[in-house]
Amino acid sequence: MRSSLKEALERQERDRNGGAGHHPSGIPVELVLQISASNDQPVDLVKALMAFGLDLHEAHDIVDRLASGEKVATTLYLTAEGGSPFALSRFGVMVGAPQPVDAASIPVDVLNAIEAWRLSEPERPTRDEAIGIILRRGLAAA
Repeated sequence: MRSSLKEALERQERDRNGGAGHHPSGIPVELVLQISASNDQPVDLVKALMAFGLDLHEAHDIVDRLASGEKVATTLYLTAEGGSPFALSRFGVMVGAPQPVDAASIPVDVLNAIEAWRLSEPERPTRDEAIGIILRRGLAAA
């Protein structure tokens, strides 16, 4: 028997998405989620993930995978009225950027822009540090 909360969340998801084939609005951001502390609020974590454009089933799958200790790569959708993915830390979830296999997987023009910015900074961060700083600033601004 399905719980009324689950039915309500599914109904809300159907109403919000407007049917099959709908893609969430917002800026898609590829992130890696990993559990860093025990989560005693799985329903709230599911709701928080849904606020980033995931449907109920995707959010449940991610929470289950996180609970089993898996690192989960996913796409979250950032909107002006939405929160920061880093707020998921209140549920014991660490948010990070996926690590490229090698520098060849990042387009040359992006690497050149990162390098120019990195060299303009007084602290002169490494390329990996620069990518992390840029991602954090970009997500904070979103």
